[in-house]
Amino acid sequence: MKKITYILMSLCCLTLYSCGMTEPWKDWENEGNLGEDRLRPSEVKRVLCGADGWKMTYEDVTFYFRFGEEGTADSDSDEKILENSVKTDYKLDFQGGEIVLLTLSNGGMMRYLSDNQESTFVITGYSDTQITAKGQTYGKPMTLVTVTDAEMKQAKDKKEQFIIAQNKKQAIEKLKSELGNGELRSANNAFYAHYSIACNDDVWKIKISHLDGKVLKHTEYAMTLTTSDDVKAVLDIEGLTVNGEAVKAIYFDYATSGLTTDNPAVKVTLNKSSDIVDRYNSSWKTHIVDRDYICDKFAGMPAQVEFDDRSPRHIVVCPGSNDSGQWHYIFFILQATADVQAGRVHFEDRGVEYLFGNYGDDAGLVRQIEAVDNFLNFNYAQSGFWMLEDGEYLYALSTDSDEWFRMKQ
Repeated sequence: MKKITYILMSLCCLTLYSCGMTEPWKDWENEGNLGEDRLRPSEVKRVLCGADGWKMTYEDVTFYFRFGEEGTADSDSDEKILENSVKTDYKLDFQGGEIVLLTLSNGGMMRYLSDNQESTFVITGYSDTQITAKGQTYGKPMTLVTVTDAEMKQAKDKKEQFIIAQNKKQAIEKLKSELGNGELRSANNAFYAHYSIACNDDVWKIKISHLDGKVLKHTEYAMTLTTSDDVKAVLDIEGLTVNGEAVKAIYFDYATSGLTTDNPAVKVTLNKSSDIVDRYNSSWKTHIVDRDYICDKFAGMPAQVEFDDRSPRHIVVCPGSNDSGQWHYIFFILQATADVQAGRVHFEDRGVEYLFGNYGDDAGLVRQIEAVDNFLNFNYAQSGFWMLEDGEYLYALSTDSDEWFRMKQ
């Protein structure tokens, strides 16, 4: 076996060129200047792509890799990690004549390891059928050997049966927890309704929350759960129609843990309010409340109310001008969290800031405006609310009342 040293680097190392380092792929044009003993990116790509696939046993788990000419890699494992396969990008480069870099953008399937995760390998030798290496972080030995398509398919089929068995066993708990709320949307992703599933004493119900014009409605439907099928669990629903489309059943696929309906015009998405909260706490852009499309209880709000992009975040109320004609703004400080399992957003009232003007008890005066007071109380409610996207708008929907509003960046 030819002795060569190169490193599979993590993505963060590769991206250092953006901080002033040379763009790594530019060195490829000079790889012909390396000595004959040195490993070239083109040789590594030939070895990786020349085999049907590669397998490696590490931390008592067997991992499988398949490298494509187009720069993508499929990564999977045996049944000891019951997660679906991962597709990732890979890049090849070298530093000088001694190190070749092979970068997997997210570490592939090894990211699911509880201990000794590695995304960086130091390879000590290679041939067309075997690669020997050690992990860069923990230094544990690794050996990759080639496998055939038939071997990889056999391993994949075996793992799929384990996943199906596990998901079938866990179907009820998953439907009560992480799959218990989400959205019903059109085939082209237009929002139809929010759904939430509940089970008490083996009695299943689904609550559908949707906007009928400007009225938010919540309706419960009885369901029956059947898990006797070997492919999917079936939630039969009595009398549900969404946006004119009948939905008689929701299916839980044992192989993918995904949800579908019996009507191809209505799809299930597991969008979570927590995803929006993550954005709200990081890359949020100021959104303005749409006063023309809002529940009646909030009608009559002042000229502008916005959720700003300052840190900390605020609800900014612009009540107009005072007796002296001076415009002013009230900043109600918010802290946002999310209940992932219940799918709800929670805003905590953290006080008031006067960043522009202070003309007496501005906050108190604003709270005397009934529409604004109702709006703030809705956002501060301990029960939280659902938040979702539909095109260019964000909607906040009460979980049990007819209160709601929308906003736009």
